[in-house]
Amino acid sequence: MQSRSQTIVGRLDEPLLRTIATLSNVGWIAVGALGLLTGDMNLARSVWPAVIIAFFAMAQLFTGRNDVRATLVVAAVVVASGALTVPVDGSRAPTVIALAAIGTVLSNYVTTRLVAFVAVFGAGMTVAVAWSEPDLVIGLITGLSGAVAFGLTTYLMRWVLLQMSKETERYRSLFDHSPIAMWEEDFTGVELLLNELRARGDDLEAYLQDHPGAALRIAGLVEVKAANEAAVRMLEADSPEALLGELKNRDAEALDSITRQLLAVWNGDDHVLTEIADAKTFRGKRLHLALSWSAPRINGKLDLAHVSVAAVDVTESREARQTLEGMVRSKDELVATVSHELRTPLTTVVGLADELSASLDTFGVEEIRELVALIATEGKEVSTIVEDLLIAAQAESGNLRLGSERFDVVALAREVHRSLLEPNHVLMFVPDQPVWTMADPVRTRQILRNLVVNADRYGGPAVRICVAVTSTAAVLEVRDDGPPLPFKERDAIFDRYYRARQVPGLTASVGLGLTVSRQLARGMDGDLIYAHDGDEAIFELTLPLYVAEPQALPTRQEAAG
Repeated sequence: MQSRSQTIVGRLDEPLLRTIATLSNVGWIAVGALGLLTGDMNLARSVWPAVIIAFFAMAQLFTGRNDVRATLVVAAVVVASGALTVPVDGSRAPTVIALAAIGTVLSNYVTTRLVAFVAVFGAGMTVAVAWSEPDLVIGLITGLSGAVAFGLTTYLMRWVLLQMSKETERYRSLFDHSPIAMWEEDFTGVELLLNELRARGDDLEAYLQDHPGAALRIAGLVEVKAANEAAVRMLEADSPEALLGELKNRDAEALDSITRQLLAVWNGDDHVLTEIADAKTFRGKRLHLALSWSAPRINGKLDLAHVSVAAVDVTESREARQTLEGMVRSKDELVATVSHELRTPLTTVVGLADELSASLDTFGVEEIRELVALIATEGKEVSTIVEDLLIAAQAESGNLRLGSERFDVVALAREVHRSLLEPNHVLMFVPDQPVWTMADPVRTRQILRNLVVNADRYGGPAVRICVAVTSTAAVLEVRDDGPPLPFKERDAIFDRYYRARQVPGLTASVGLGLTVSRQLARGMDGDLIYAHDGDEAIFELTLPLYVAEPQALPTRQEAAG
């Protein structure tokens, strides 16, 4: 407990030495002058203890040792010696007061046996005062009174310092062990500069606008005095010392935060919340920081020498928020696009159905057949959109189930070609013999149809379906003579809700067709990729090649019967 009070007193070594030197110099000059003016040589000679104390204290300051304890011991010895060697008429109260003050301050440097120190110092003070006083009784009473006063003031001062040290250690413990990164900064240099601007009649906000780099230069006057372990870990520093000294992170990314802190000092605000959207650690990692800047207010005035700054890394939450905002935008776009895409074919279906219902007797057989064909085509369009949405949802939830059976890719390609609204616009290049695969024929048909629709919407006018075979795979290609996609979009087109380009006058697609197609292909142990060979854009679907297992040859005994 005693070491706590010493911690606080230790921080005051230099101010105490300056105070002792100042009081001693003022004392010996004033008393010496008074003695010379009044002709009282004893009074003039009595200043020698003050001269020695002043000289010793100044020597400590000049050498930088700042040993207050040694200075106090010397002061106690020379004051007591002065009382014994220089007779002064009247009360010894100044000597008692001086010794009591010296002993009280000196007691704070005593780490053990404080009671013994108080008893010994009080006894010595009593003896010195009683010995120097002509009337022994008066001397004893004066000395004992001083000793009692010394003991009481020592106890009170130690108690006050102990309470202060408890508060200091409580704050230091909270600061050092806080899970939140914290700094203690000194803004007094900033305060002095801003006071100069105010004295010139400048407005800080206008000044910073007229001088864009001024905020960063002013921030260089901020001194970081302490940083906790959480700050060291967050900024990936080697030690707390790496964060001390001149304010780090004085770059353009921190400009807004620094400006708001300077304006808080200018306006006398004791708290401000800021952000640094692109802070960097010592190892180059980028962070998004939320900062809380706070200055204590003492007697109505900001203590800018002890500003607290707390920082929280909100990178993940900001990224999550951006992701969520992107998802919301995607959802809104999806709902709008799906609504638009469904409305177009459904309007056709409902309109034609109403027309047939209301005027069936007025249409000929060919007209009815044509209208029904249109209804069927638009119904298939609606079905395709709904099917894509369902598959996307099933894949997202992990509930997508795919069949596996042997089928001929060539026959499937011909079937899809025949089902097209205008099959003559799509050419077929397929081998004469079957190409067998093990996959889900329904989903393969859906993939191929999606690719043909995509080529028809966004590709060149010449579209063709090709079937090929490799040693391990059956290959279905949809080619068109459209221009190549930029390299950065060649894989992005398979992302959900992505639309590489929008053709004027054409309804925007949902952006799920290619996503669903690749998911289905990979779910069947195949793949779907995009390429451009310089002449044609190629969507290549590969599926596992089915090879019949060879039959086992009969043995000689089996052949012989």
